[in-house]
Amino acid sequence: MKEEFNMTNAFDIVVNEEHLEQKKVFVAHCLNLGITSQGKTFEEAMENIKDAIKLYLEENPQEVPENEDLMPPMATRLFL
Repeated sequence: MKEEFNMTNAFDIVVNEEHLEQKKVFVAHCLNLGITSQGKTFEEAMENIKDAIKLYLEENPQEVPENEDLMPPMATRLFL
């Protein structure tokens, strides 16, 4: 019997706008699970990463992260 996925789990997602073969794409990275998806828009990338997370966790229920009271990830752009 598969363990049920708890929809209250939080996942940290980073979305980057990138150019692939001169077309703009949005790449969504799930930091907790190390999986990636993409879409033509930000919204599509977010829907696709949600689907990817659900599929991943259906096959790997032991990978569901514990809900921790951690500060959310921080991001910045660094120019060298």
